[in-house]
Amino acid sequence: MERLEALADLVIRRAIGFAPLAIALVVLSLSFQLALVLRSGAMLVTLLWLILLLKLAYVPSQNMRHSEIWLMVADRHAPDAVPMQNAMRMAFANRLRWHADRAGAVAVTFWGLYLLVSIVA
Repeated sequence: MERLEALADLVIRRAIGFAPLAIALVVLSLSFQLALVLRSGAMLVTLLWLILLLKLAYVPSQNMRHSEIWLMVADRHAPDAVPMQNAMRMAFANRLRWHADRAGAVAVTFWGLYLLVSIVA
């Protein structure tokens, strides 16, 4: 199970790898105004969080034989279809939930800082 979670983690991080870079570039390009930086960062991280939650909702009905994790496991040995798909779904859902939780925490932090700055300024 740990190996499947590690593979799921790799797939998820490869899929969303450029999102933090894009968010950082948008935030840095708007660095002339702090409230605008925090609001745009909050909106973009919230969008990333919502996309992760939508993907998490799709996992129970996903055919894992058409996923990247299946290709990684099938290279080493021929997995049994039904039990392996269930294990992959569970591992993928656990790791997606972990990443969504972190993205949600960052979004809440951005929104909180934005509210604090907009009240103070």
